[in-house]
Amino acid sequence: MKVTEDALKFLNLGINSEIAAYVFYRRASKMIGDEDLRKVLDGLAMDEKAHFLSLEDAYDKNVRSECWAPYKDILSREGLPEIDELVQDTHKELLGKIRNLKNKKDVLQMALLLEKEAYDLFRNASSKAKDPGIKKVFDHLAAFEIGHVKTIEKALSAL
Repeated sequence: MKVTEDALKFLNLGINSEIAAYVFYRRASKMIGDEDLRKVLDGLAMDEKAHFLSLEDAYDKNVRSECWAPYKDILSREGLPEIDELVQDTHKELLGKIRNLKNKKDVLQMALLLEKEAYDLFRNASSKAKDPGIKKVFDHLAAFEIGHVKTIEKALSAL
């Protein structure tokens, strides 16, 4: 199956987005003392890991590149593995913001922003996808991100 350059661009953007979200949730989880909120953040991290693996699989099927292989190896491990410094360096801005967060509400508001951005990214990618298989991947991920938005909004309203 041949995909357009736009589809590959969005696959790469999506992969980067999912890694960034995974790193965010892992770091945020370690900062939070509230066990219930930590479970929510760890669950979101696991979802982002699964999203990364879906996108990487679609990318690999179309490009046959080892570009994302090291991250696939790391994120294919059980549980919530740590990501190496290379990925952390690519998300300095995000991680810098995490260090400045003061409370649960701040963490959840940043998470909500990330999820809304991811939803917009995948919805936009879906609208531009010509390949039905790629469109299906983006539609699935957009729907999942809306679920994350609702989960985070529920946690915010419970504060």
